[in-house]
Amino acid sequence: MSAHFNSSQNYVITPLIMVRDDKFELIDMIYTFDENLCAYSRKQDVAFQTITDGQPYAAIKVTVTDSTVLNGESCDDAPPKPESHEISVTYHWDEKASRYAKDSDALDKLAGENAKRF
Repeated sequence: MSAHFNSSQNYVITPLIMVRDDKFELIDMIYTFDENLCAYSRKQDVAFQTITDGQPYAAIKVTVTDSTVLNGESCDDAPPKPESHEISVTYHWDEKASRYAKDSDALDKLAGENAKRF
């Protein structure tokens, strides 16, 4: 994991890796972004789960929980509505390509949305 922060923002890059033939192999990079502002904080937490699916390598489900929490402070700008939602992508082993393939681009879209908030 690699992290960098500026005053109220925290940028995190989490590599998803596997071990094959005694070497580390990158599957994907997960980009998350946290921020603490006057009236609220927004946090993105990553969780991993393996799923047995009959392939040589188990499927991997990556879930990012994106939460906005009010902190009770009174500020000039109206805070967003408090909420929490999950963004999930499952990586399945692709025998023909001999690598993991993701079932959606949801985490890529999240990374793009986060980049607009910098």
